[in-house]
Amino acid sequence: MRELLAKKASRANSYEVVRLVANSKTKYSELVEIIKENNSPYSEKAAWVITHCFDERAGFFDDFYSDFVQIIGDESYSDSVKRNIVRILQFKSIPTEFHGAVIDACFRLLTKKETAIAVKAFSMGVLDQMVKIYPELTNELILCIEEILPGSSSGVKNRGNKILKKLKGSSPCWTFIT
Repeated sequence: MRELLAKKASRANSYEVVRLVANSKTKYSELVEIIKENNSPYSEKAAWVITHCFDERAGFFDDFYSDFVQIIGDESYSDSVKRNIVRILQFKSIPTEFHGAVIDACFRLLTKKETAIAVKAFSMGVLDQMVKIYPELTNELILCIEEILPGSSSGVKNRGNKILKKLKGSSPCWTFIT
């Protein structure tokens, strides 16, 4: 596995790894272990493969929630690794036992100034899903988004304003930052 990830970065090489691990829990587990080793560039490439397994509706993401939740909450992992994991979490029905850790990690990622744009946008998506389960988080999410929007990238502003509009309703008394 590591030999394939060590090859020059290309779509063909990456998809070769996707084909190798997509239907093998043992190989998928090896990939997760490479991510957990947090050794660049292997961990970033392995996280990319996990994302593409998910996109292909293959892989075993659900069997490794505890690992992935630990990774997104750990400051030592790169934004590249976190981006791939949080991107997937937006579309998953996260098991209840991981809700608290995922919510905490996503709020931290959202409010940390140094967090990459995509990680912030995907974290907003996860938190938007969590607010449906825990409506008491609505005001906190609104405040966090409003706090980060000034000076943010257009991508973060776009995602943030869409979520704010949904959370606040279409009341004309709210202003959005553009």
